[in-house]
Amino acid sequence: MVPPLRREFIKSSGLALAAASMGVMHKPAVTFSAPIKSFNLSDAPAPVSRREYKTRQEKAKALMHENGISAILLTGGTSLKYFSGVSWNRSERTFAWVLPADGRPMWVCPAFESDRAEERIGSGADIRRWEEDESPYGLIAEFLRERKIGSGKIGFESTVRYFVFEGIKAKAPNTDIVSADPIINGCRGIKTAHEIELLRYINKVTLEVIKSAFKRTKSGMTEGELSGIISAEYAELGLRGWALVLFGPNAAYPHGTKNQETLTPGQLVLIDTGTSIHGYQSDITRTLAFGDPGKRQIEAFETVREAQSKALQTAKPGVTAGEVDSAARRVIEKAGYGKGYTVFTHRLGHGIGMSGHEYPYLVKGNNLKLAPGMTFSNEPGIYIRGELGVRLEDIMLITENGSELFTKQAASLKAG
Repeated sequence: MVPPLRREFIKSSGLALAAASMGVMHKPAVTFSAPIKSFNLSDAPAPVSRREYKTRQEKAKALMHENGISAILLTGGTSLKYFSGVSWNRSERTFAWVLPADGRPMWVCPAFESDRAEERIGSGADIRRWEEDESPYGLIAEFLRERKIGSGKIGFESTVRYFVFEGIKAKAPNTDIVSADPIINGCRGIKTAHEIELLRYINKVTLEVIKSAFKRTKSGMTEGELSGIISAEYAELGLRGWALVLFGPNAAYPHGTKNQETLTPGQLVLIDTGTSIHGYQSDITRTLAFGDPGKRQIEAFETVREAQSKALQTAKPGVTAGEVDSAARRVIEKAGYGKGYTVFTHRLGHGIGMSGHEYPYLVKGNNLKLAPGMTFSNEPGIYIRGELGVRLEDIMLITENGSELFTKQAASLKAG
């Protein structure tokens, strides 16, 4: 669960100054006092190759033909990176990529950014430049007419902003703008063997960071101090990460609270954290006891663990996403914690890949049938206001015959 507004990226000691592409940082000059020895980024899976990007584009074209879509349009963001390998931040100046169902793609770029764009895209690409007093949408309309798809269906990703839609409709009024979700989700929703390898690797790294950081907990420390230790652990490995740390009753708020707790014996510690390698994300939550846990804490943990196990047993090809959520929720209800969203207040899981939260979702009413290669968080929880919060989260892969977790399931409140 990637908490909004609580992603605490590395800031101190100049660690964030030299973030390299693909989410990997240069190693800091100052050595952390308790580095993790079991991982070396030189052993990490290789980044996505140009050949893989080409394969993704060909799959997108095949899906366009199946869905009667003439082209898709993407602006800056994760999907642009997924299909082309090009990273570009959105701004008020339109930078767009149009991939037709047949033929080469086209780029539209602010003229003053063209050198930077060509550096990222590569030479030989069809890059059409617009000056500050010109419209980029005329260039897009011209490309569509050239390809004889000026009256075709053009798929827009849902994140494309309205002014782009409005601009293209003004210049190419005969186009039928439709959702590109069948194309985007049809490609990104099913991971390749290489994507699975990247996700498996980075989630294992993340679990080791949690275990290592928790060993440094001490009475009286703040949530922010433990979060800083986690950041330092990532930095020692050359990574950037985020962390949500909650002590005791604060953990009853799944995404945290403005209240700050200091750690005392007998409290539960909830750590929700992640990082990335070559653009692929991790997201793991562990709930651990600082000192000896009480009976009620143990009971809540064991119920959540059972719910996670039940979801894992249920998830397999052909089962719907909603059925997996229901299987986990029934365990918590049967244990007497209340029905529906009473204490298990959120959906069971979200898709994960190049985005921390992406299609598809394990939630009530989602009748999408699971398929091999889909990856989700499996994260049931129990949240009792004023008392405790327990969440366990591991990333789950749908296999040919069932499902598996990328990381070893937590055994107890004393072992992550």
